[in-house]
Amino acid sequence: MNDDKWLLYGQVNRSTVTVPARDGCGLATDVYHAANGSLGPAPTIVERTPYGRRKPELLDMAAFFAARGYHVVLQDTRGRGDSDGVFQHYLARPHEGEDGHDLLTWICAQPWSDQQVGTVGLSYTGANQQSLAITGHPALKAQVIFDAGLNYFRSTVRQDGAFVLGQLGTYALRMALSSPQARRDPVVRAALERARDRGKEWFRRAPWRRGDSPVSALPEYEDWLLFAQDTVRYGPGWDNPQMNVEPYLDRYPDIPVLMVTSWYGHHQWATFRKLELFEGHRTAKRVIVGTWLHADPYGHPDHVGQTFFGPQSSLNTNELRLRWFDAHLRGRGRSAVDASPLVTYFRMGGGGGGLDASRRLVHGGGWQTAAAWPPPGGTDIDWRFTADGGMTSRDDVAPDRRVLVVDRDRPVPTVGSSIRNPDIMPGFLTSGGCDQREVPEVLDSPGTGLPLSSRPDVAAFRSEPLPADLDLSGPLYVDVWLSSDSPSCDVSVKLIDEYPRRAELPEGFHLNVTEGYRRCASWTIQVAGHEETTPTLVTLGPLHVSNLFAAGHRIRVDVATSNWPRFDRNPEAARHYTVAVHCGPDTPSRLRGSGVRNDVTGGPARGGQVSPPGTAGRASGHLDRPPV
Repeated sequence: MNDDKWLLYGQVNRSTVTVPARDGCGLATDVYHAANGSLGPAPTIVERTPYGRRKPELLDMAAFFAARGYHVVLQDTRGRGDSDGVFQHYLARPHEGEDGHDLLTWICAQPWSDQQVGTVGLSYTGANQQSLAITGHPALKAQVIFDAGLNYFRSTVRQDGAFVLGQLGTYALRMALSSPQARRDPVVRAALERARDRGKEWFRRAPWRRGDSPVSALPEYEDWLLFAQDTVRYGPGWDNPQMNVEPYLDRYPDIPVLMVTSWYGHHQWATFRKLELFEGHRTAKRVIVGTWLHADPYGHPDHVGQTFFGPQSSLNTNELRLRWFDAHLRGRGRSAVDASPLVTYFRMGGGGGGLDASRRLVHGGGWQTAAAWPPPGGTDIDWRFTADGGMTSRDDVAPDRRVLVVDRDRPVPTVGSSIRNPDIMPGFLTSGGCDQREVPEVLDSPGTGLPLSSRPDVAAFRSEPLPADLDLSGPLYVDVWLSSDSPSCDVSVKLIDEYPRRAELPEGFHLNVTEGYRRCASWTIQVAGHEETTPTLVTLGPLHVSNLFAAGHRIRVDVATSNWPRFDRNPEAARHYTVAVHCGPDTPSRLRGSGVRNDVTGGPARGGQVSPPGTAGRASGHLDRPPV
């Protein structure tokens, strides 16, 4: 969409300025005002982005808020778009927080500012909000943060010891291709395009080295990519607030913060952990959890991957943010927002399990609210695995083990994930909720169409068919007692909603609901020696989830040693090895956690046509407000 369309109809005026940072770096900035409104003092909405300050969704947001009397300021971060400087990303120690602070100081010096700023943004721009917040600028009054991390070493860039190759490798290449350097220099552009065209080959060659990576044409981009890949222990670099705000949360201002994430996004753990760490604050903190992929809430999707959740799963992003900022920057509707539930979440499932016109599974679901997380009224679970592939609530499981036979060169393919298949590399992996089968759309997948659970390097543990609907909403943990004859191994777990076979689903449908991953290496957990070593407990979690497992379905946990190419291959693992998953009273491999409900009458057990969330409603239960 042409960005000038937003300047039509006489609705919005835009001016462009260069705002200097404290070190003199010039940052390209657009300011939007309503064309027919007063330029007098009013609140300002700010987003600082490395993805282009004139992207269509940002222009839409600017027009929306400017037409409602707000000023809107959109800025390219340093080294991106039209801004000066170098884009350091994971090496950007002070810059993002300080640059944001300097922008707010500039805004407060303008005659149209009322000294009140609200910030918005997703992912990197959400992290920008957090690093700005801890600088303590007095004009920052409220935030809406979409799917931003807490500790990128713990999750998203690295994941409990492993490198999230599928996310960061493709991201680095995409960002390099859109960089100012690639735009200006045809030689750099050509080198990056060659890397893109050979993308799958590059990923098979990982780990990368300096001068031998997909982004070698841009050394400053290669610096932060290799830092993330190679720095396996927490230390300098990971401790900057842009990458890990957790140690700095005692400096976070007590301001209203609305946090939005999703079951197939990156940052459920980070969002709920922040909610916990903000517990002592007096001002409003709220969480909304939907179904979409990491960058999808602006697109209002009704499906994710091969799974259809229905039109009720979408989110009106602008109206949601407007309600929050009207309440906290203008005092409009404040009492209703303050009385809103702590958590609004989309409980997946209950849609009937047919196929829609696009052959997607109709999983369905509906919005729920809760006064706490996990929602009050649930019961704890402790479901033990058995060596024959069962799952039971009994604690007298016979001692035994399940052996996985692993070939490091034939990893388990990434089928369904929180990582979007990159548009620069089709056929790399599949995203969202997907039938867990070997499909050709994933890099290096055998493409047999067989269930992943049939592989020799996957152990599946299933419940009996459920006699009634079961609502599982809350944090879960998977305990795996294991031993291995490899010096190191990875542990991958997936929670599966296993649909039974029926006419429309002759092979059933094995839907991934959530997943976890952990590397057992010399710098994390020791499992090495030989197969007869004393088993080691490896715990994965918390894995946050909300899913209605329908009567007749099975709850399944898959345990594997890889998830490629989402995660890198373990460099310390043997090429061929075995892993034993131990079961029994002394080594209880199991699924445990909080939040099981057999009574699902508090909302539509079958999903139904449910209103999308606002920021007000009952303290707990089914969301019954009309759409915002």
